[in-house]
Amino acid sequence: MIGQVLTGKEGRKFTVVREIGRGGFGIVYLAEDENRVPRAVKVIAPVSDAAVRLSFEREIQSTLGLASENLLSIVDYGECLVGSSRGLFAVSEYCPDGDYRNVLTSFAEQKRPIQEIVAHVRQILEGLKVLHTKTIHRDLKPENVLVAGDKLKIGDFGLAKFVDEATRTLTFKGAGTPRYMAPEVWTQQHAALATDLYALGVMFFEAVTGQPPFDAPDAQKLRDMHLYTPVPRPKSLNAEIPDLVDGVIKKLLSKSTRDRYQNADEVLAALQAVPRPADSTIVGLADRIRRHHDTAEAETLAHEKAMQQEQDSQARIRYMEQQLLELIQEVIDELNSQLVETKIARRESYGGRVYDFQGRELAIQFFSPQELYINPEVPGRMETLRKRHAIHGGLVEIREYGEDREGWNLVLVRPPDDLYGGWRIVETRLSPLSGQATRYEPIATNAQLFADNLERFSCYCIAYPQWANQAEALLAVTCARA
Repeated sequence: MIGQVLTGKEGRKFTVVREIGRGGFGIVYLAEDENRVPRAVKVIAPVSDAAVRLSFEREIQSTLGLASENLLSIVDYGECLVGSSRGLFAVSEYCPDGDYRNVLTSFAEQKRPIQEIVAHVRQILEGLKVLHTKTIHRDLKPENVLVAGDKLKIGDFGLAKFVDEATRTLTFKGAGTPRYMAPEVWTQQHAALATDLYALGVMFFEAVTGQPPFDAPDAQKLRDMHLYTPVPRPKSLNAEIPDLVDGVIKKLLSKSTRDRYQNADEVLAALQAVPRPADSTIVGLADRIRRHHDTAEAETLAHEKAMQQEQDSQARIRYMEQQLLELIQEVIDELNSQLVETKIARRESYGGRVYDFQGRELAIQFFSPQELYINPEVPGRMETLRKRHAIHGGLVEIREYGEDREGWNLVLVRPPDDLYGGWRIVETRLSPLSGQATRYEPIATNAQLFADNLERFSCYCIAYPQWANQAEALLAVTCARA
């Protein structure tokens, strides 16, 4: 791109001088306009979809009229060639002093007066107040706050929604930057004004403590922290933080949008409030109320996390049940396609499925959720289940005119490092599934007997493609005449 001349929508020309930065969705260049005024040009490429280009233009146009000394001015935009690909570009004023990340780094190295930090936050709030009349930023972070002398300017706001929409189904990046993402963004709910205020709260926390409120080596752990871990009191990390600032940051970082400030004006008003001097009794009572609030918050979030983990676990179990049934159904469908005068019929039953063939039935039945672990009075059995990493179970049974003929137990085994786990067949005796003849022995139809079987008998893996052969053998046993 160096040396290339870009032509904006208004016919203005910008000559690319050099690269000054890059991120997940574009490269930023220093350019000069026709009057040799330095400009910043952000180039996004490749962009081949006409709908994406239209979204880009719509978002840029919606913010062109915004005027604030704390918003980066967008002066033009257009399309360009990047090699053999088509790209989009946006031209803004040039801020030679870098971004706010450099400021936060200097704050971490040497403590700055709280008043100075609050003054910075007020500038960002003034920019958000104007920006929120048109749009939500969605990716507010220190790298998107530019420094021009003593002024802070929010940038990239014209691209935030465009990037989110253009990449929603392609990549995680469009949702924002993980360290600054509000809980509602992690759970893919609609962004609100309070979403940007949460990101500002993270930046505020970093500025006054020298560290982020949450940090983790991977996105999943970071997600859980943003959703379920109480935000530490900034004052616990920096005793010089006034109670007022401590409370403002805690409210900015509330998990629910309802509990946060609803707009930038509310935060500005809170930061301007000066509490009247209080006697020691009032101060002590305020500390007790804060501790009570923090304890209640931690208990509520722990309960919500446990409930969500249980819901996620049950959803994965239901998914694995369906996978097993679909594997059997594939074999049934292939077999039925070869039959003309008769078919294997199917019906859904409570907790599973039944296939009928001339007086014989093949039944697949799953235990109810958590049935394996609702017998605390038999701890030995519970230990067996845990040792084998058994999280769910069921049975496969062959019946002839309503009478049991043959059966096997199923167990869903999920080691700690496996998200979904895998199915196993628990054979009480060698059977046609393992290539041996056997006589019928009753299977476990409840969780207590199941744990005993799991301790005493062998498990065979049900896996692709071996399961197809096992399913065919199972059907052969079902359909064969004694």
